[in-house]
Amino acid sequence: MTAEELMSRVASLEDAAEVVEAIDDPAAQRRRGWDLAGWRYELVPWGVRFVRHERHGGGGTEEGFVLASLKQQGPPGSKAGGVRVVHPTSGSQAPARLLS
Repeated sequence: MTAEELMSRVASLEDAAEVVEAIDDPAAQRRRGWDLAGWRYELVPWGVRFVRHERHGGGGTEEGFVLASLKQQGPPGSKAGGVRVVHPTSGSQAPARLLS
């Protein structure tokens, strides 16, 4: 699974927990039809970081990661919560979806 595909699957901390479970349990990966080979996770305050080392044809490697963390509370009157998913190597950010 690419970082972009992982980003599209993680819209909440519940989704992130399912990915963590699947990384630890290859049978869960197969049930969901996911290929998380090469991915590992690191628990961080209020979230989880998914890390993967990618090899390139020239023999070099690059480490990419996807960070799923609770959003900080916004301006007064805005809804609190939500998840921010970031893939820094691409500079892209998936839209946050509010947690229920």
